[in-house]
Amino acid sequence: MATTITINERTKARLADYKLGDWTFDDILNMLMDRVRIEDISAEHIKEHYRRLSDFQGVSKDEFRKRIRTKLKKSS
Repeated sequence: MATTITINERTKARLADYKLGDWTFDDILNMLMDRVRIEDISAEHIKEHYRRLSDFQGVSKDEFRKRIRTKLKKSS
């Protein structure tokens, strides 16, 4: 069953560079995903998560509530 995904025009052009013969975009994406282990991608995400945590500056519960109220007022 076919579906639609949203990608940037530049991304589509890059994918098109991989098209050979009668390959579909589905074929290309599957070929690329077969060559990159999900664990490799996950490791990068986890590394980035820990990097962000090391820089995280927490706030008190009262300060957090104040910021939420301010954002809600601005969006109304």
